[in-house]
Amino acid sequence: MSLASRILGNYGYFSEETKSKVLKAAKKLNYKPDVIARGLKTRQTKAIGVIVSDILSFFFTTLVRGIEDVASQSGYSVILCNSDEDPIKERDYLLALYERNVDGLIVSPSTGNHSYLKKLSRGGMPLVLVDRGVRGLKVPTVIVDNEAGSYEAVNYLISLGHHRIGIITGLKGVMTSEERLAGYKRALEENGLPLKEELIKEGDYQRKKTRKVTQEFLRMKNPPIALFVCNEPMTSGALLTLRENKIKIPEEMTIIGFDDPVWAPLTEPALTTVSQPSYSMGTLACQTLLKEIRGVDRTKMPLEHIILKPKLVIRESSGGRVSEKFKAEKTFSEGSGGY
Repeated sequence: MSLASRILGNYGYFSEETKSKVLKAAKKLNYKPDVIARGLKTRQTKAIGVIVSDILSFFFTTLVRGIEDVASQSGYSVILCNSDEDPIKERDYLLALYERNVDGLIVSPSTGNHSYLKKLSRGGMPLVLVDRGVRGLKVPTVIVDNEAGSYEAVNYLISLGHHRIGIITGLKGVMTSEERLAGYKRALEENGLPLKEELIKEGDYQRKKTRKVTQEFLRMKNPPIALFVCNEPMTSGALLTLRENKIKIPEEMTIIGFDDPVWAPLTEPALTTVSQPSYSMGTLACQTLLKEIRGVDRTKMPLEHIILKPKLVIRESSGGRVSEKFKAEKTFSEGSGGY
């Protein structure tokens, strides 16, 4: 029976011939392994917990697909939780997953549970952070170079002649938001342009909040003529507000979004974006977690920090060089030369 258990559990040593015979017999008997009983015996549930902030976002949907593909191929199931950037909700999910004895966690952390994540890690829970890191938490991370992606997008806008560029950032305290804002600031500084606080608004990674702050931009006496929006839900909110106000893109407002959803090339005009390799981030995060789970002594394993490169995908929404006629019209109507 121990040989059959090894074969059906896919562990230990056995010949392919024996494996074939046992699997045929199991199929004939309609045998299905008792996963719960096996978990009690081996202290493994063959399940991993995944917590993301917004599963409706194309970025996280694709990332989770990458995680699930690797997990499934390795005989693991995925328990998916959506935190909505709510620290209380995230904490409840972390506790629930811990009580379910998941074998490991992949988390895109919000702002309020960093100490609890550190406690879980110190307690031996295999943990990988994806998309966002946590300062002082020494666990593997899989992220993208957010600052470089933001810098490239804003630098491109400046190269087109835009000098008054608004940015809609994410949630304060979240690493991705801070890094993308840092890239914006660096691009301005390296091009000799002053930082204007009124051109920085927080959308909290939410569509509804972004609609409000985009409207605030449009009501300014001297509004920006280019927008850099720091994730997909916020970009859709900004685009909707611009359309409702009959703002022509890119003639009256140039726009670049961070994330490259499937709908980006389908908008009119097609949306210029900073594309993240979200599926690869998911596969790498799961592969890294499985190494953590299978590691005999995790304290002796090298700490993995994987940083992937984003890519600027240029489409029509960023237009070409700023029209001299448009710049003159803006200057005349606003009574200001901008910067």
